[in-house]
Amino acid sequence: MKKLIISLVICLLFLITGCSSFNQNAEIESSSSQMESETRKLGITEGAGTGTDIDPDTEKQLSEKSKIVIGATLASEDSAYLKTVSKAMIRVADQKGASLDIRYAKWNEQIQTEQMDEFIHQKVDVIILCPVNAKSMLTSLKKAKAEEIPVINLNMKVDAMSSEYISTYIGASSSEEAALAADLMVTALEDGGKIAIIEGAPGSDPQVYRTQTFVEQMNSHPQFEIIGIGNGSWNREKAMLVTIDLMRKNPDIKGIFCHDSNMALGARAALESIDKTDVVLIGVGEDQEYLQAVKDGKIYGLITQPPVYEGAYSIYCAIDIANGEELRPWYKDPIQTITKENIGSYQDPMDGEDLESSN
Repeated sequence: MKKLIISLVICLLFLITGCSSFNQNAEIESSSSQMESETRKLGITEGAGTGTDIDPDTEKQLSEKSKIVIGATLASEDSAYLKTVSKAMIRVADQKGASLDIRYAKWNEQIQTEQMDEFIHQKVDVIILCPVNAKSMLTSLKKAKAEEIPVINLNMKVDAMSSEYISTYIGASSSEEAALAADLMVTALEDGGKIAIIEGAPGSDPQVYRTQTFVEQMNSHPQFEIIGIGNGSWNREKAMLVTIDLMRKNPDIKGIFCHDSNMALGARAALESIDKTDVVLIGVGEDQEYLQAVKDGKIYGLITQPPVYEGAYSIYCAIDIANGEELRPWYKDPIQTITKENIGSYQDPMDGEDLESSN
């Protein structure tokens, strides 16, 4: 009887051990099966003697996920200057392997606010903002700050209160440009005379400070009188109409300061149409078309503001800050005065930079 009991106990132990081993094997096989299922979902398969391989579609998806994502909202697509800026942004983002989503606000504050909110909702890595209005983006900037999304202010500066919520500003000093334009006007018209101003979009930093500083500078020269200010909104056709209206009211105008060189060419077309080509025109910005206009004597002179520099550096800075690097408070445009006399010595600040598109 005792031997029978011992035999039964031994058999029972064998059965328990066998079941435990079976369960462990089943769990291992289940885990292995689940892992294989997950890797198949990701497109990862066993390579022939080379470990795991990733299929091309999955590799592309993983690569896209690892890219720095930049959302950019620019004031307008119609601005000739901003068109050049955006082209430079696209080329550099392409070269650096960053994902860039550029949107245009059509000079509409509400549209730009919605674009900012959408980028914040998407949790992009960096936002680049060229504001419609210097004061219009404060609420959106506060939201971005709360979500720890850095914002780079491009081209047209936000106001002092809003600047507390940006990581850096890339652009020129509108006041400095206007002071140089005033000096150029005084040089061009030694005997003085009546002059006018054609402004950019209302409420933008350049519109405010180019006019303000230019007026202050010219007021220190009593031989000059500013007799009219019109708004061309950075548009060549509008500048033509404004010029015709200014000249109709004051046919003895001697000089016009245009807030950008695109509008200066609009003014030139208007002056040619009324046979007033002796009026001195001064603009801001140096695309090849404008430099050629200086060579041809259609524009007396211009203050440079390099759009390619601004576009390229906005992406450089976006990538740097996304990677945790510190930025300077201001990446200031290199500017200078260009006339027919010194245009031969002009050198683009981006000469030597490889900005060719990889497409």
